[in-house]
Amino acid sequence: MPSICATPASAPVRRHSRLFPLLAAAALISACARVPELEDRLTPDLRGADYPALVPLEDALQPSPPAAEESKALEDTLDARAARLQARADRLRAAQP
Repeated sequence: MPSICATPASAPVRRHSRLFPLLAAAALISACARVPELEDRLTPDLRGADYPALVPLEDALQPSPPAAEESKALEDTLDARAARLQARADRLRAAQP
């Protein structure tokens, strides 16, 4: 059966296989770049400072409220905002001639 396409199906694969090493080389070269804007921002006392102490994740995170309480608080907040916006809209409608 004759092929409909003028180029073989493997042509895009060959083109990408030549492009990949170039992209990989560009990424590796850029990874070795020095970023003076970031390095020069450190003060001398920060450069000599010790690393902070590691703490367990459970101690670092605050306990979150139960989902039902959090969703109820969000619903109340949204209902209050909707009521304020509705009252403002009513005032604006009443002020227009």
